[in-house]
Amino acid sequence: MKKQNGRLGFTLVEMLVVVLIIGVLSSVAIPNYTRSIEKSRATEAMNMVKALNDAVYAYAAERNACPPSFSKLLVEVPGNKTSDTVVTGKYFKYMLNAATNAPIPGTFCGGVVAERIDGDIYRIWNPYSTAGGKRTLACNGDTARAQNICKSMGLATNERP
Repeated sequence: MKKQNGRLGFTLVEMLVVVLIIGVLSSVAIPNYTRSIEKSRATEAMNMVKALNDAVYAYAAERNACPPSFSKLLVEVPGNKTSDTVVTGKYFKYMLNAATNAPIPGTFCGGVVAERIDGDIYRIWNPYSTAGGKRTLACNGDTARAQNICKSMGLATNERP
């Protein structure tokens, strides 16, 4: 800071250094922030997939048939119904009986698949594989960035639902 004509002020170099520091900090912080936001959206979808699959299982156990629509389930799915078996939320599209390669154990019903609707497209579903005796979710993406999102959640796979 220089005193000139009885006033204090910053030099151009000092101002440039401050702008440079802010730029470096934001270049590190913004990608981490966006990754955290995407992980939280995916976590919401994972919770919805688990709840919907449990509701499909309950329906199938009670009626010995797969549910024909989301309206038959005991779980409210937030979003707009595109069809009886598709509900589009703010970030994900939920598809009933779409995981045909991963039927819900004890039923012949395919599980629910959550698919990201904008940005990098990736899908989350339950393949009902066991890892340490627990059911695990799976995720795959169409792009390298979508695969990285799946990897960051520890769910990446090359399988298809």
